[in-house]
Amino acid sequence: MRTENLITVKDFCVYHNVAYTFVEYLADAGLVKVTTVNKTHCIPIDEIQKLERLVRLHSQLEINEPGVATINNLLEKLEDMEQEMSVLRSKLRLYEK
Repeated sequence: MRTENLITVKDFCVYHNVAYTFVEYLADAGLVKVTTVNKTHCIPIDEIQKLERLVRLHSQLEINEPGVATINNLLEKLEDMEQEMSVLRSKLRLYEK
């Protein structure tokens, strides 16, 4: 993995004013991917948007870590259902014509 596609966890935590342990919890729970490069924990760029959403739930809405994990699970299920509905609508349009 190329290092220009990574942000260190420390830099992310400083920028977003969030505890390092919060990001560790999310990584341990499997909610975000954290990789290690030269003994430094890093976050892939494609995980940043998801991590920022989880940080907002935690800091702005004051939701604890297990609550953030539960909400994330529900949001993922909702996104999956929306995609499935889109596919089903497309198939239905084929039969309507």
